[in-house]
Amino acid sequence: MMERSPTDSVSSSPGLLPLAFGQFTVTLVPEAPLALPPYPGGMFRGAFGLALQRVVCVTRTLDCPPCWLKDRCMFPYVFDTPPPSNTEIMRKYNAAPHPFVLTPPFPGESVLLAGSSLRVGITLFGKALQYLPYFVFAFERLGQMGLGRHRVRCRLATVEASFQDGAPALLYSSEDRALRAPDPFERAFRLELSAPPPSSEPSKEERLTIEFLTPARVVYQERLARTLDFHVLVRSLMRRIGHLSYFHCGGDVSGVAFREWIERAEQVRVISESLRWYDWERFSGRQQARMTLGGLLGRLTFQGNIAPFLPLLRVGEVTHVGKGTSFGLGQYQIVQGEGASLHSQSGAGT
Repeated sequence: MMERSPTDSVSSSPGLLPLAFGQFTVTLVPEAPLALPPYPGGMFRGAFGLALQRVVCVTRTLDCPPCWLKDRCMFPYVFDTPPPSNTEIMRKYNAAPHPFVLTPPFPGESVLLAGSSLRVGITLFGKALQYLPYFVFAFERLGQMGLGRHRVRCRLATVEASFQDGAPALLYSSEDRALRAPDPFERAFRLELSAPPPSSEPSKEERLTIEFLTPARVVYQERLARTLDFHVLVRSLMRRIGHLSYFHCGGDVSGVAFREWIERAEQVRVISESLRWYDWERFSGRQQARMTLGGLLGRLTFQGNIAPFLPLLRVGEVTHVGKGTSFGLGQYQIVQGEGASLHSQSGAGT
């Protein structure tokens, strides 16, 4: 199923997946009123991608496929993310999961006044952390290029990092334009996904409620799920986290007990659901076409033996779930849980 990682920078035991990441917040200040679309993720990702490409492209052609430097350039790695030639998974795919997530303000469809603050979250995974200065420079260039239909210029005011407890720390300010080292803010999980622990209390049940904050596009049986059984959510999380660990953090996914975890997840049931489908559109400059990227919003409450899955669910709060995560899609948070075991096992390990 999943075999040895092509990355040698980090070693891990089979089934014990490392995931290094850093979370940052960029604050932009528009110079004129700025209209935000209903879901701003497409606007930010498109503008950021163009700005990053202009920042790093040394040939100035902005055309990656024929470029003889593409194998050593950070832009294809970050934005196209082709699987390495020696990969043992996803061989038939053109792209691996991107090593970043942008989290735009949502809901949008509002007008920001000139001088107000516009905050965008960035999560970088694994090797992408070394490229943080490029991300910051790209956001500065993005502001100079302008956002929205009227190309409203924005000043990059600050970049903040998050400590493990969520407290912010200033990395960059427009006052001195000096970028501080992000190393102290790198965090890491080591997620155990070998065979799940035996259930010593098969009758014990807990409840857990999660809320999708941005549209979730979870694929099951080759279709976008319009509701989410617990095992469907777990399948998608295991696949995404496993691939992020494998391609960007040197994880060895050969020992992931996918079938055993899914069988356990199938015993957890949905007891309450308030989901709705949210459609939004974006224009793809690369494809020169409009795209509809709908997903699920709302809350789900699960009941069953949930405690063994809490580390996975906690990591998923960082990675997001489903398709389109680089747009900020698939963001969720755990909003309610019951049971002593639920709280005592909530850590994913460091």
